[in-house]
Amino acid sequence: MNAKKLEQIIIVILLLVNLFLLGVVYSAGAQDRRSRRETEASLTALLAENGVEVGPGAVLLQDCPPECTVVRDMDREAERMRGLLGDLSAEDQGGSIWFYRSEQGQAVMRGTGELDLLMTGGNVLRGSDAKEAVTRFFSRAGVQLADVIASPDEEDGHLELCGCWNGHPVYNAVLGIDFSGERLYMVSGTMPFNVERSRDENAGMDSVSVLVRFVELARSEGFICSRIDALEAGYLMNVTTSGESTLTPVWRIATDTGDFYINAATGRSESPGGR
Repeated sequence: MNAKKLEQIIIVILLLVNLFLLGVVYSAGAQDRRSRRETEASLTALLAENGVEVGPGAVLLQDCPPECTVVRDMDREAERMRGLLGDLSAEDQGGSIWFYRSEQGQAVMRGTGELDLLMTGGNVLRGSDAKEAVTRFFSRAGVQLADVIASPDEEDGHLELCGCWNGHPVYNAVLGIDFSGERLYMVSGTMPFNVERSRDENAGMDSVSVLVRFVELARSEGFICSRIDALEAGYLMNVTTSGESTLTPVWRIATDTGDFYINAATGRSESPGGR
């Protein structure tokens, strides 16, 4: 057999192998999609049996974020403050309290994650939408904020936004933001620390387990609703020692009668503070 003929046979064999592997991948993907559809249908039926429909925007199948230990890094903190205040000076006031000052304002950061920020003369918020402008202002300092909390006072110059960790809102790390027109004047509340020390990928219930648990808790605690509008994974921040906190995964179930929170580690209902 000449070399050219052998080369053609090898090419044909490789093509057949590739087609076989492609078929396996497609079959596995189709089976996974079928399994997800069946699971979603079962969850929808379970909720319907308990008088709860699923709104069009609710995604029922989601993974749980990992539990994390997050610590305060002073270099990262100084970078954040420079992003908010520009060139600044920093002063250690003892007791894990740092004071930052610049021509644009001043800030105090504590070892609990508490922040008090005062802008000198106000900072210009560019854009007609206050939430978008505030979110953009903090993002330039590497701080992500989430619009989770209803803020009825927005027109009166007050917003409340949650800090985030890896894209997930930290429900009890809330910043109260005061502004007037296009000027930001004061921020007060709590931010998550800035460096991850460790994580536990197996610490929490996925969305399937949480929705089953939701039905149980709604029955036992008398929580009445008729529709789930959103299901969202986030965190609760628990400061264990100065400059260190545990971020525990928590599910927020937004319904037509209010939000319901379930701790993904314990399965208990939660009422996040910091509001």
